[in-house]
Amino acid sequence: MFTRYAIRALLCIAAVPAISEEPAPIHGRVFLSKAEVESTLIGKPIVSSNLSTGMVSRWQFYTDGRVDFVNQSGPGKASGKWVLNADGSMCVTMISRTGCRYWFRNEKDGAIANARTREPNAPTVAEIRFE
Repeated sequence: MFTRYAIRALLCIAAVPAISEEPAPIHGRVFLSKAEVESTLIGKPIVSSNLSTGMVSRWQFYTDGRVDFVNQSGPGKASGKWVLNADGSMCVTMISRTGCRYWFRNEKDGAIANARTREPNAPTVAEIRFE
């Protein structure tokens, strides 16, 4: 009887994955190509929700390389320039600061979001919706 319970306990322990310092890979992302970023985002107003800060902002990327930003969570707006690289990363320069993001589509629901890298464990920076 004890042996049967011991075997069940060992099987349960073996079934529990080891705790890791690294986050699990994020599956279900389809990163957008340069052409897909152009057709999906450029010329369309978007509302971005930053997952770490909670800030909600409106962005407009124009075909001439200009970008406008308006903070909808508080005061603040800015204009700048955007550049789309061959690897699909978009870099935005505003107020002497440049930040780059890789855009992706969630396979599960088709939502668009971005991350700082294309690494499998890269946290999502912001999720967007179209106005």
